[in-house]
Amino acid sequence: MAIEKGNKRLLILGLKQLISSPTYLLCMLVVPIICALFFTFLMYSGSPQRLPIGVVDNDRSKTSRSLIRNLDSMSEVDVVADLESFYQANQYIKENKIYAFMQIPENFERDLTSNKTPEIGFFSNEAYYVPGLFSSKALKMSGVLANGNAVKTVLEQKDGYYPYQYNSVLQPIILDVNPLGNPWVNYSVYICNVFVPAVLQLMILLVTVYTLGVKIKNHTSRRLLVIAKKSMFRLIVFTLLPQTFIFTLMGWCINLYLWGILQFPLNTALWHMLLATFLMVTACQSIGVFMLGTIPILRLGMSSASLYGVLAFSVVGMSLPSMAMYAPLRFISMLYPIRHYFMIYSNQALNGLSIWYSLYHYLALVLFFTISFPLMPRLKKAYYEQIYKL
Repeated sequence: MAIEKGNKRLLILGLKQLISSPTYLLCMLVVPIICALFFTFLMYSGSPQRLPIGVVDNDRSKTSRSLIRNLDSMSEVDVVADLESFYQANQYIKENKIYAFMQIPENFERDLTSNKTPEIGFFSNEAYYVPGLFSSKALKMSGVLANGNAVKTVLEQKDGYYPYQYNSVLQPIILDVNPLGNPWVNYSVYICNVFVPAVLQLMILLVTVYTLGVKIKNHTSRRLLVIAKKSMFRLIVFTLLPQTFIFTLMGWCINLYLWGILQFPLNTALWHMLLATFLMVTACQSIGVFMLGTIPILRLGMSSASLYGVLAFSVVGMSLPSMAMYAPLRFISMLYPIRHYFMIYSNQALNGLSIWYSLYHYLALVLFFTISFPLMPRLKKAYYEQIYKL
């Protein structure tokens, strides 16, 4: 009976700590909600649209104007500047007025109709990776279309070719492209379902380290040990239990928002992903305890959690595929709960594979939960000594 009262008291103290400062509600509720809304509205169209670009038309012919109109008709770019020279176009890029430009040479139409090979210049600002990539892609596509149109014109002028033979020359092999899991090639589906949980992971790490570390700073840790009957495991579990509930509920709400309201593809049972979210929350809390147990100093623990959490955005494979990384980085990526959550999402929600294909990743999340157990004696000692170091 005494143990039950102690557990209840730890729960009440944990709840009081959450409502004692708006910082907790900010990190646990406001930040995840704002991130989810921000990234889904930012990527609402699925990919960047109507990126501003320019054109340097040194030919001013009917063919060059037709090429520019075709380029402007693409959804990815918007031709906003008719530039006079390469120098002016370069200045526009430096001033961030455009992300790319096309340079059409003089005598473009004449060379095109006389079986010569005129060169079209494409220049893009790769300092902004995504706009530069999409605008460069649109420029290359317009070049391919211009080349096909030129070949068609040449074939029309030759004897022995009939209209029904043009396609076999222009496109001898027809590609049947079928994107799996995300047939719309919607970048929001890839980014939001991983980036938002990664933000949630960072918040869990920071709040966990701060919740446990601030008790040493305030010299209340020894009293909590007495309430917990000197059981560090019981102290941690019942202190963090309210946060586990709130973070899990927040993760589930984000899942329902993405897959229910926004109708992102979910090719598996919903409870599979809800389970993965819960395991990710408990795994991140355990890692937070591990960090504070390794360095039982609040300032260093918060710094370690921040560094660890921020690096997740680079190494877990949401931007650069893990298979393209160096072997040490591939190994490091497996040390993040969000990496295993990402693989579960990719295998099941996107590709619709059986849960058995993700069993390894579920087990990895469970193992993360146990990572803090060996450090509990060290953290218990720090709680008993109550020595706060700046």
